[in-house]
Amino acid sequence: MLARCLSASLLGIDARPVTVEVDLAPGLPGLHLVGLADTAIQESRERVRSALRNSGFRGPLVKVVVNLAPADLRKEGPCFDLPIALGLLIASGQLDSPCLQDLWSAGELGLDGRLRPCRGILAIACLAKSQGARGLLVAAEDAAEASLVKGLKVTAAASLKDLVNLLRAGDLVQTPARPQHQTPRDPCAAAKRSAAPAPLNLPAQHLARQGLALAAAGGHHLLMVGPPGCGKTLLAQQLPGLLPPLDDAEALEITRLHSIAGLPGRREGLMRQRPFRAPHHSASAAALLGGGANPKPGELSLAHGGVLFLDELGEFPRAVLDQLRQPLEAGVLMLSRARVRCAFPCKVTLVAATNPCPCGWNGDSRCRCSESQVKRYWRRMSGPLLDRIDLQLRLEAPAADSLRQMIEERRGAIARETMHTTIEMARRQMQQRNPEGCSNRDLSPADLRRHGAFQSDTLTSWEQVMSVRRLSLRSGLKLLKVSRTIADLAGERDVTVEHLATALCFRSFDEQIQEGSAPVSHRAA
Repeated sequence: MLARCLSASLLGIDARPVTVEVDLAPGLPGLHLVGLADTAIQESRERVRSALRNSGFRGPLVKVVVNLAPADLRKEGPCFDLPIALGLLIASGQLDSPCLQDLWSAGELGLDGRLRPCRGILAIACLAKSQGARGLLVAAEDAAEASLVKGLKVTAAASLKDLVNLLRAGDLVQTPARPQHQTPRDPCAAAKRSAAPAPLNLPAQHLARQGLALAAAGGHHLLMVGPPGCGKTLLAQQLPGLLPPLDDAEALEITRLHSIAGLPGRREGLMRQRPFRAPHHSASAAALLGGGANPKPGELSLAHGGVLFLDELGEFPRAVLDQLRQPLEAGVLMLSRARVRCAFPCKVTLVAATNPCPCGWNGDSRCRCSESQVKRYWRRMSGPLLDRIDLQLRLEAPAADSLRQMIEERRGAIARETMHTTIEMARRQMQQRNPEGCSNRDLSPADLRRHGAFQSDTLTSWEQVMSVRRLSLRSGLKLLKVSRTIADLAGERDVTVEHLATALCFRSFDEQIQEGSAPVSHRAA
């Protein structure tokens, strides 16, 4: 007897429909899998046999052939355990075929018949909904994630036996109880994760706070250069809390990306906090950008809609950093392999931090680095990559008395509220002026001409700066975009020479980078 079940295989950030065909035929007992199945699927033969036996069902004593169609699509992962088991039950007459009519299923089986979650359920649910599925069968832990797709009936159970009983009873919408082996969720966990520390109100870091506001309001990429312990990491961690809240479409897309990657915590519903990814400088190109035989998203795509923080930028391999050039500009990463080509969204705000020299104390009496060592250190970061960063910020270690004053007077919360109000007003101005509500970072030259509102003397000064600073066309346009954001934060319609001069404060070491030397510190100057 031939039985068919509907499921899906993950390919990049999308799911592709797969039909699981199960046929019982006379011959030596055995289960044969065909259809470009990977090792995890090949091993499902033993999991399915044990799950059926321990759930009280009969195992097939004849030759079983399982085909995963289409045959030219490579499949991977244990999500086919459940459709294979259901197909066997239908083919052996233990479950009626109409019970699975237009139903999709995905899940891993334990040897005792317990249903376990699998990654990418949200993508599978979206595909099932678009294909007109009557419902989706998943493990209990995946019910909340699958239910994010509106209009799709989700049936979930803790075990294969419970799921079969639900199908026989015709109950296709079931609110699953929490499995006994799962620990209760801490009600304060979400609040703890979303609570971001308030920005430090340090007098010596006034320009740093302004740079953070520019990055949050206009989406500009930010590079911070300073000695160890000056607050680079702490400032970068504040940025996600200053970004606008996610709307439903953005939250669904980001949740889907994290589901594809199989990250923990994705089953709590839509992600409402913008992601903050901080990969270690030893990360490979595949870890940072994504890859594999069946490509999975890397840190760049997992930061989509949020912040990608590259600490110790000078310690990353140059070959890895150079692969960020095109994705940062396009907002999408195209991964091409011999068998597959995938597009991963990666519209991120890049925040990079580095020391001015190998020891970190350039310009200080403690520095013992030679000029050649400093140049070699900065040559790890290519000019084309640094040219794509809008804001270049120099930090200095704050004085002890300013730290004490900040702690005693508790000005951090006030500074945070003020920044939020100013940034929200600037964003509203951008949405009213910019096409499709895009941020200032994404404005094209034509958009700058139509919506920039640059005064004539501002453009004249800009031309002089371009000539004197030897800026590239990309850097010059970014200077105009930052000037536009500064005017928006000030609540002004036109971009004046003062706004352009303020924007130049965030490009204070272009010439040093072009020459391959370290940015000169204030103390050294």
